Amino acid sequence: PEVSGLAVPMLTDAGQKAAGRWALYVTWADGKRERRELESSIRLPDGRRLWIHPQPGEPTPGDVRNLCGWSAEARRAWLAGGVAPDPADLFKRVCERIAYFIDLPAEKAPGTTATLALWAMLSYVYPAWPAVPYLYIAGPLGSGKSRIFEILARLVFRPLQSSNLTGPALFRTLHQQGGALLFDEAERLKQVQSPEVAELLSMLLAGYKRGGQATRLESVGDTFKTLSFDVYGPKALACIAGLPPALLSRCIAVTMFRAGPESPKPRRNIDAQPAKWQALRDDLHALAMAHGPTWLALARRADVCPAMGGRDFELWQPLLALAAWIEEAGAGGLLKLVKDHALSTIDAGRDDLTPDADEALLHIMGEAWRDSRWLTPAEVLAQAREIDHQTFERWHPRTVTARLRIYGIPKPEKTTGGRRVFRGVTADILRRIQTAYGIDLEIPADPAPASPLPPLSPPGMVGSALEGVGTGVNGGGSGTSGSSGDGPEGGRHV
Repeated sequence: PEVSGLAVPMLTDAGQKAAGRWALYVTWADGKRERRELESSIRLPDGRRLWIHPQPGEPTPGDVRNLCGWSAEARRAWLAGGVAPDPADLFKRVCERIAYFIDLPAEKAPGTTATLALWAMLSYVYPAWPAVPYLYIAGPLGSGKSRIFEILARLVFRPLQSSNLTGPALFRTLHQQGGALLFDEAERLKQVQSPEVAELLSMLLAGYKRGGQATRLESVGDTFKTLSFDVYGPKALACIAGLPPALLSRCIAVTMFRAGPESPKPRRNIDAQPAKWQALRDDLHALAMAHGPTWLALARRADVCPAMGGRDFELWQPLLALAAWIEEAGAGGLLKLVKDHALSTIDAGRDDLTPDADEALLHIMGEAWRDSRWLTPAEVLAQAREIDHQTFERWHPRTVTARLRIYGIPKPEKTTGGRRVFRGVTADILRRIQTAYGIDLEIPADPAPASPLPPLSPPGMVGSALEGVGTGVNGGGSGTSGSSGDGPEGGRHV
């Protein structure tokens, strides 16, 4: 709340050659603006000290060119007391710039464009939030994914474009300079057996939350030292074949569509008017520096997305909080537009978050509950192999148990006959899975009282002894159907 700061790489004369250095631009709570050398700490007026971490490495002249999105003219105007841009007007101009270059279906265009614009704005102020959403740019070949990256690279804070950086190169770069990662051709992230990909994936999984780090043991002189690299920050990933489920759960999906042959947008030169891009970047920097306490307050707003919880809330709250603030500045209807788009995106993405193999197992469990059967993990696996032998060929019954437990299905319990069955499956558990993951398991909203499975037999009781017990299951009357061996101990129908 006391101070906002932004480090800017600058060129300096180092005798026979140019060198890079960092300058720190600061806005104090009383509105005072200044430029100072970047040091390890800032002393507050009351004597307290704020430490700056991580400390960026010395910039090269190339870094100055690539990282300095805030022009020298705009910085001078800001130091001289220039008025901060109007949030609603700036948001509108960013949306118009995005819409000028990409074609989207009419029903999706407003929500998608607003989401991209808000994410670009968030990239300048994300340290105020405890978590930041990733973008997953999806779509077939030629649908405009690379075009989106071209646009984002001209809008976001310190863009780092990559498709082939190694894990160590990437986490060192993010630690040194921060900013937004634009990771194209991310299909290789599914090759989790590769140690290099596994390292890259672990860094991406950690980097969506504040404090996310990549920790490495590195040689320092004659010994080894544990070093941590800060990898927190906004990231956009584009690919055709999809992302690993754990990474996908950290993403807001943006689905692209191939433009029609009559559309002029794909043929427009994205750098035909560089001054427009620079003006937007300058205003985004100035906006970030003008409202430091506002960002901290927005990060605490929970009222902007009351219908969301868990990861959905975490991903959409930053964008919806920004939308609410911009709407208050004059962009009428923005919050509802983005909220409706968010709920639609969440609903459409539920299937993608549940692997096909898991969905097959859950359908088997739902069918078993409806038929009043208790299955062992081996029986579930056998049915799964009948559905998709290639996927489940190398699975083990223990794998089935582990996968189902992720969704809250209790581990198998041992019956009197020695079989370990999924006895703990209830309508409530299946109904919760059905609602949370958007999978139709055909579990009724209000099942009849006779639907649950009967209790296990007491010690010494065999399946045939269950005949005549008044369970009312599968017979519509007071007894069970089946003969000896047909009870839960020995088999199928009770």
